[in-house]
Amino acid sequence: MKKAVLTYLPVLILPVLLISGCFSSGNNYLHPADFARKLREDGINVRGVRPLDPKPLGAGEALEIAVGNSNIGVYKYDIFNKAQAARLRKIDSEKRVYFVGIPYPVYEVSGSFIVVGLDKHKEKKRILESLRNFK
Repeated sequence: MKKAVLTYLPVLILPVLLISGCFSSGNNYLHPADFARKLREDGINVRGVRPLDPKPLGAGEALEIAVGNSNIGVYKYDIFNKAQAARLRKIDSEKRVYFVGIPYPVYEVSGSFIVVGLDKHKEKKRILESLRNFK
């Protein structure tokens, strides 16, 4: 009996490990409002937030965050949505997004998130550091 259990144990455990690996989603469970909270926790002056339409950039969620005297756009792409995941991969390879035909630089893709509006932002380094640690 013990030998039979040891023989079938790997067969029973393997599917559990494979399924749990499929749900490793990095920061995909978070939302743009969580990033605004992260910025505040990191000591960055967040003056306010308001919703943005995510559709022009092909994202699932978006938020405009007023940081200091400038605004940034935070976009979330659902990695379980094929179209959004493909869009995020393209953004990561090109390091830019287009809005009404105008290219905007994307300095970093962190999990499911990008931030636009950083090119001349005074807090660019600190915001990118928060983005890298947003998990």
